[in-house]
Amino acid sequence: MVRPALEAAKAAESTFGACQVLRKNANAAHNTADNAAKVFITNAKKRLSKFFGEAYTTEWGAAGWPNNSTGMPSTQAERFSLINSLKLHFTANPAHESVDMEVTAALATTLHTTISNARTALDQKVTESGQAKAARDAAETNLRKRLRGMITELETLLSAEDPLWHAFGLSRPADEETPEAPSFTTATPGGAGITHVDWDDALRADHYRVWILIVGTDNDFRAVETVTDSDATLSGLPSGSTVKIQVTSVNGAGESGPGPIAQIVIP
Repeated sequence: MVRPALEAAKAAESTFGACQVLRKNANAAHNTADNAAKVFITNAKKRLSKFFGEAYTTEWGAAGWPNNSTGMPSTQAERFSLINSLKLHFTANPAHESVDMEVTAALATTLHTTISNARTALDQKVTESGQAKAARDAAETNLRKRLRGMITELETLLSAEDPLWHAFGLSRPADEETPEAPSFTTATPGGAGITHVDWDDALRADHYRVWILIVGTDNDFRAVETVTDSDATLSGLPSGSTVKIQVTSVNGAGESGPGPIAQIVIP
């Protein structure tokens, strides 16, 4: 019963991801249309100022400008509404149109249709993305339920030390947990070519590995020391070089991720 639930969860996650991409694309198309609206509104304002003047008057309001201002409307919805009003204004007042300034009723009509279609497509993709997320969450909840049931059943069938736990991709109850990573790392200069490194004691750590990266020389971090205490002295480093240092915690269950990086110029 777990495998079908797992496959369903994977499929639901994939569908949700695809819907997110489509929503992103629809949003980009809507923003592109809105940017075109801003250009049209800017041109329309320049054209109509020849008839209405620069300051706001009732004529500007009649042409569609909101908020008693000739400024660019602040929201996409207001700009969409203004494009429709300008379409009506230029249709009723063809003398106010200008082909050279790209301010005509025909252009406003085309732009209004483009924005309307983009708004509709975006609304649809938002809805589909929400539905896909709900389906993904439901599939995940079902998978978790199945996994909890399987673990409960295994607890009645297997001992805490039984290696079959690993065959199911699970840690045995008797297995030790991997340690936490150190939460801080500091490096202080010593003598020539030497630095002292210190970090905090990590939970469940039996010992630690110290990793370094010499800037300009190493392509990646490399382990240079294994210690049981939460400090180490590194020597033989190139004087004048910049060295990055990080520490991992280790126990019988495995190794933690690296702790924070400390950086120092070696004396």
